[in-house]
Amino acid sequence: MSERETMSTQSINPRTGQAFGPIFAETNAAEIASLIEKAQVGFELWSTATVAQRVEALQGIADALDANIADLVEIADLETGLGVPRLTGEVGRTTFQIREFARAISEGRFISPEVDPFVDAPLPVGHPEFIRTLAPLGVVVVFGANNFPFAFSVLGGDTASALAAGCAVIAKAHPSHPQTSTKVFSLAKSVLETLGFPGVLSLIHGVDAGVTVLQSPVVSAGAFTGSKKGGRALFDIAQSRPTPIPFYGELGSVNPVVALSSGISDPKAFATAYLDSLLLGNGQFCTNPSILFVPENSPVLNEIESQISERKPSPFLSLATKTLHDENRARLSHLLSSPVIAGQELSDGGFYSSPAVLVTDLAKVTAKPETLEVECFGPTGLVVTYSNIAQLILAIANLEGALSASIFAAASDGDVVTVCSALSRKVGRLSWNAWPTGVAVTIGQQHGGPYPASTSLLHTSVGLHAITRFLRPVALQNFPAEVASKLI
Repeated sequence: MSERETMSTQSINPRTGQAFGPIFAETNAAEIASLIEKAQVGFELWSTATVAQRVEALQGIADALDANIADLVEIADLETGLGVPRLTGEVGRTTFQIREFARAISEGRFISPEVDPFVDAPLPVGHPEFIRTLAPLGVVVVFGANNFPFAFSVLGGDTASALAAGCAVIAKAHPSHPQTSTKVFSLAKSVLETLGFPGVLSLIHGVDAGVTVLQSPVVSAGAFTGSKKGGRALFDIAQSRPTPIPFYGELGSVNPVVALSSGISDPKAFATAYLDSLLLGNGQFCTNPSILFVPENSPVLNEIESQISERKPSPFLSLATKTLHDENRARLSHLLSSPVIAGQELSDGGFYSSPAVLVTDLAKVTAKPETLEVECFGPTGLVVTYSNIAQLILAIANLEGALSASIFAAASDGDVVTVCSALSRKVGRLSWNAWPTGVAVTIGQQHGGPYPASTSLLHTSVGLHAITRFLRPVALQNFPAEVASKLI
């Protein structure tokens, strides 16, 4: 939620800055009321459907996306400027995770009841029979992200995991890709309705519409990927309702990377890999390596400064994203009294800023710890030099919670365990000799971290365990089998 919509939304090509395509009006109160009513009915149908029916629907949605990949990628590229290769791969990731959730529930994972048999003995050993099951929460509202128009949007991981859990979903389209959102939604809606599940998935446009849905007593949970400001505002709304509900927000993340001297064997290659990760997707990744800590006087510094001058700009997702990035870059430069070492410029219109790094030392960062909270969501990196491991540990302790961190070192390095322990307290995922960008969709993944990385550090928004966010435990005590079998 990086920008405030007006009463209508229109696509803007970030390469040219020109609006194009249909205008999408904000979903009005009457339409919202109708959608919520249909979602409630849809939930009753969907939550009581057989696992086989849910699997068929999820697989059908994935098939529909794959069958229309060329059209989807074409419009998404016009709306986001992310490029055909990147977006083609993202559709593949999206359909893969939908099929993975279908496979998981078909195997009984996460949704199979757990039987605790009756024990005929005195307390505390003895107890009645319990059947512990997991039930879908209800209707969920999902707020789509702007930087992943497929994998974290209308049919992204939040929606896929909620549907797999048996929840109905009301998805809010992001204003930076309304046409992509509408096309994806239409394909999924057609599959669900054909299989007899109308109302299970709905689409709304507009900030006010999203807030209204989040406040509805019918809605049982919310999921969000975006800015700290927007996510915190929605979290507060979810918690201040007469009946508070879970709100799984992935917010801002300043992701630290620490390089020990033993981890930089080839300064040129290291600098290249760093800039590749930093500038991936124009730096608009939630796992962007925001702060790189390197030993002072390391030859990698000259390599970074030399190579950044050769890097070309890429378009931002929107004007609002560019504006916020540029403001935060200027703020960092001012706070640290550090010059911006910039790459190449482009002045042909559109939403562009030069890729850049700021180089400073640990003393300046320690003197102004607020610099560690500034997220430059875009093509800007902060490189901090250090001379003392103890001071480095203190700086890490001052970091906010983050999604990911990386350490580059030799396993034999005597400082590895100390630094890894400090980093692991701040993040949900710690990578060894690997850059943080790139989040595998697998059961072992943890994409979440201490606040403000996410509003629930106990959960992940990527990987199969994401489904647990939308399931609640229910215990059945002493139920006859013929009744219990109809309830679980």
